[in-house]
Amino acid sequence: MSARYSRLWVAVLAACALLFAIPQGVAGPVGAADVTVRADPDSLFAGERLNYLIVVHHDGGRSVAVDNLQAGPSTAFEAVRRSQSSKRLPDGSVELRVSVDLATFGKGPQRLPGFTVVEWRDARSKASRFIFRPASSVVVMAATDSTMTQLRPSAPPFGPGFLPWLVIVPVAGVALLLAFAIFFLLKRTILKNSAAGLINPSRFARQKLRSLDRQLSKGLAPAEGYEALSNILRQYLQYQYRFRAMEQVTQEIADELEGRGVRAREVVLKLLLRADFIKFADGRPDIGECRSSLKIATAFITGTPEQLDALAQQAGEAPAPAGQPVSGNPE
Repeated sequence: MSARYSRLWVAVLAACALLFAIPQGVAGPVGAADVTVRADPDSLFAGERLNYLIVVHHDGGRSVAVDNLQAGPSTAFEAVRRSQSSKRLPDGSVELRVSVDLATFGKGPQRLPGFTVVEWRDARSKASRFIFRPASSVVVMAATDSTMTQLRPSAPPFGPGFLPWLVIVPVAGVALLLAFAIFFLLKRTILKNSAAGLINPSRFARQKLRSLDRQLSKGLAPAEGYEALSNILRQYLQYQYRFRAMEQVTQEIADELEGRGVRAREVVLKLLLRADFIKFADGRPDIGECRSSLKIATAFITGTPEQLDALAQQAGEAPAPAGQPVSGNPE
């Protein structure tokens, strides 16, 4: 009996040794299936912020990082703040969470920005990386409140038993107010149209830009300088191309310029988007960046067709075909 138990123990020990001798499986590298993203909220107005959450699961035997988030002045998103944390799950795996606050611009559906997942075992090993491009989007609406969907109920009519002058006096007052409002609107429209016809848009804008440059030398904050630059460009576009640039968001201005085939339009749109980001997302430009933007705006307003085509190529825009209008009125 003792000999049989001895053989059984020998068999058990041999099985254990064989089990430990079998190499354990090694988890593969991190892939797209290990990455999830989420945006909150999924719809917002232009200039508002959303929280972009990136979650990466891995086996814990490697170091993993999220890099090269595709957000910046030339995109619909601008990163404002970023934080990350990592925790080990009950099954032994590790969860990396990266939270980014994004300021969102543009109009309509905007695909969430892609990023690069980097993975390495130690400082001596070569890092592997892959680019993750989310399929989900957020909807950016124009900066207009659209919650009002129903008409307000009308006031009940007056009952009988009132004196005629109680009606005549208010009606006369309303009529006078309406007449004054119509006169004011007509006067303002006529003056605006006559000003648009008499003002040289290019010369007027250059004077404004020189004045802004002097104000920067006297201590004007660069953020305020960008806001003034945006107003100068919008006023120039309104006088030069006769559309309501002062009342439109940047995406609507982009549509107007594209419809008119304006040369180097991407240059001025980048300046307007930069000014929008500084205003809505609390950007912090320096004086050098502001002065550089003033020079670009001056080149757009005063450039010849050839100079505008060269400026457009520097900004990555295809040259305009011959025969399209010139943006400025150089003298």
